[in-house]
Amino acid sequence: MQIIIFVRYSKILEKAQLFLEKYTREKASAFYALPQSGSSRSNFFATSAGKDFIITYNDNLRENDSFFYLSSIFSDLKLNTPHIFEISDDRKLYIQEHLGKHTLSDIIDKEGCSDRVKSIVKQSLTRLYEMQQLTRGQIDFSRAFEYERYDELPIQNDLFYFKSFVADVLEIPYHKSNLLKEFRNLTLKLEQLTPRCLMIRDFQSRNIMVNDRDEVCFIDYQSAMEGPAMYDVISFLYQAKANFPDEFKEEMLKYYFSHYEDATAHQLLEESLNPLKLIRFMQVLGAYGFRGLIQRKSHFMTSISAGIENLCRFAVTWDEIDAYPELKKLIQELKTEESKNKIEAILNKI
Repeated sequence: MQIIIFVRYSKILEKAQLFLEKYTREKASAFYALPQSGSSRSNFFATSAGKDFIITYNDNLRENDSFFYLSSIFSDLKLNTPHIFEISDDRKLYIQEHLGKHTLSDIIDKEGCSDRVKSIVKQSLTRLYEMQQLTRGQIDFSRAFEYERYDELPIQNDLFYFKSFVADVLEIPYHKSNLLKEFRNLTLKLEQLTPRCLMIRDFQSRNIMVNDRDEVCFIDYQSAMEGPAMYDVISFLYQAKANFPDEFKEEMLKYYFSHYEDATAHQLLEESLNPLKLIRFMQVLGAYGFRGLIQRKSHFMTSISAGIENLCRFAVTWDEIDAYPELKKLIQELKTEESKNKIEAILNKI
């Protein structure tokens, strides 16, 4: 099986290199695969005709078409996203602009909350706000990859991701009927949150490229939909891996809020903050469970403890979690010695 996968990947690499060289009309002086993360896309870095490129291969045509559509709109609006130079006839291969050698995540890992990181985070929030405002009325969300808007379907999917790939995998007991009723009530609350705009969905530091001039560009936005404005802000500032200090997060939240002049908008943004933290922390932990505990991808395996810590810390500080007692009890169980031992046993299984 591994030999078959290797042969297929080698063919994809060869095909991608030939596709680039046909576009540039020159041989590539450098061409190599980039590490895969959570997606099934294959990305390659290349240098040809004195320029650097990213070449992507993806079998999922709907995902590709969403990315092409959004990229075209973003380019027309002169937003900080990659330009697509060429798309193959079968729409599975495409050549993108190379935006920099480092992600913001790389810089945070090295520098923590340095003055440079603070400046780049502020710039990212400003660019996010500009994207949210400039794309209003510009996007046909029926062309979205998975969901048109963040409503019942994606919310329920996020909740069941957490239930299936964390609670059920760890065999944590819970009252099924009560938990499902709480999921329904939480969904109704989340559906009503405003203001709404373009929601990138996976807006975090590893999807923000930083060039040599410390200018930021956003990537991996193919799952974008219409949703609450604060969702991406929370995804960014409260990501477990970045581990920003509380004071830093509060300062950056105020900075983002400062872009809104309307007092009513300020109030609505603040009201949406905690419910969105809850669903985002649950969604992320569910993804860690699936990619880490089930698929055993190393990046996600090492992130599970941080995801649990993020969710449990929040549940202790948010008074309204009492409205969801079965969920609260389930979250508390994640910190028990029994749950920790189960996670360790799964992660250490050969």
